[in-house]
Amino acid sequence: MKKIIYTLLLFGSISILSCKDYLDIQPIHNLTDANAIKDMATAKAAIGGIYASFQNDDWSGALYVAQASKAGFVRFSTREYDMSYNQTNIGAASWTAFYKSLNAANFAISGVSKLPDAAVNANDKNVLIAEGRCLRAWVNANILWNYTHWWADDTDPYGLLYRDEVASLDNIRKARINVGESYKKIYDDLDFAIANLSDFSSPRYVSKQFAKALKAKLLLYRAGYKNISADLQSALGLVNDVLANHPASFAMEANLADVYANSWDSKENLFVRYLEDDGTRSSKGGYYYTYYLSQIGGTKLPLPIGGVATAGLVGGFDWFSADPRWPVVTGPVRGAETWDASMRYTFKKVARLGRYAGQVASPPDEKYAAYYFRYPELYLMKAELLARTGATPAQAIAPINEMRSKRVTPVLPALNPANADQLMDMIFKEIVTETFLENGSEFFAALRFKTNGQPWIVSLKNGKILEENKICRPIPDAEIVNNPLMVQNPDLK
Repeated sequence: MKKIIYTLLLFGSISILSCKDYLDIQPIHNLTDANAIKDMATAKAAIGGIYASFQNDDWSGALYVAQASKAGFVRFSTREYDMSYNQTNIGAASWTAFYKSLNAANFAISGVSKLPDAAVNANDKNVLIAEGRCLRAWVNANILWNYTHWWADDTDPYGLLYRDEVASLDNIRKARINVGESYKKIYDDLDFAIANLSDFSSPRYVSKQFAKALKAKLLLYRAGYKNISADLQSALGLVNDVLANHPASFAMEANLADVYANSWDSKENLFVRYLEDDGTRSSKGGYYYTYYLSQIGGTKLPLPIGGVATAGLVGGFDWFSADPRWPVVTGPVRGAETWDASMRYTFKKVARLGRYAGQVASPPDEKYAAYYFRYPELYLMKAELLARTGATPAQAIAPINEMRSKRVTPVLPALNPANADQLMDMIFKEIVTETFLENGSEFFAALRFKTNGQPWIVSLKNGKILEENKICRPIPDAEIVNNPLMVQNPDLK
């Protein structure tokens, strides 16, 4: 029991984020007499502590490499690819990281909510609470997508281990809520954020537009998998709203290479994980983006006679490599170790120069962003939602063609599906080629899009039957053993 309590309660000092005034203050998210939230400065620092909690591998490469492997595109994680995990053979790192972030959010929301009117005016207080609740929704969405039956009916009991209090000895033991209650908790937070958050101003922070986009994505993932018409229509309304109502500073880049060169400063980002320039970017960027892709995951160069630079792909390489974006998002990257000057062909859009070359570059290149949501996803979501709600192939492909027309370099020709099957294949492949390894979109798309009557994940894994209960991960052994009210996901003991 002590291990879980200490993990949730005893947070070390987190590096300062200096890109917004209130993050000039040391972020905090553990409650003590010394750092209780008592004024505007400490309230803002507590919100900053939530963002600071994302500075680890489990909020970037480790998570997205696992999801790409589970989808069947790569085998960077064999256990994820095979879905051979169970309660005792999978680590607790992601679970722990998510609940640390959740604890940070609950600390901030609780503390700011209790501030007296004399300490902060009502409007500022509401905005801060909305920011905290949007971030809590983001954390809970990731727990939902990775550790629950997010695809199931409302009555399914395998929903969130939901926490809305700072973890303590009194509340550490808790039971799960069902799937319907899980969605309601997240939507309640997002609806409050939509009503009270400010418009987008910087991609390093959540905004009204991000809250709408996240709610649309939550609706789409389940409704697209189960064909729930009302939720698809709701998601379409949210996407149309964001497309029609957002500041001009959030927009497509004409040159795709600029998106990744600019990293978290690209104007395409709606929400992105930023790393403070304090000498820790390579460590906080995470093992998979900074090391694995350039040291292990890519295709070793030079190629042998007849060799092919697949960047590690085991599924979909033929259409990935034929896409005009392929030479932009992939390329040769130096090995990550000082002693390893060999090159590997890999996904340089997230691996950048690799850990070693990035550190010694002048200036250093360690801008390992995690692209939580970019502008193109609005077009991709709209196209899919139109296709699933009765639009013609020409009508449904139009948002993607608009997106492609805004990308001047490389030139992306218009798509012209002849029928509904071609339309859905085109949308699926566009989602994958545009967002691969960035935020897990390819995994969820491989589940809800079909080819030959089966989810794409089956085809990508050469006909391996999909075991639905294994779409999600098992609850880690430490939680099951030490929380007697917790129930394991079926078939994952």
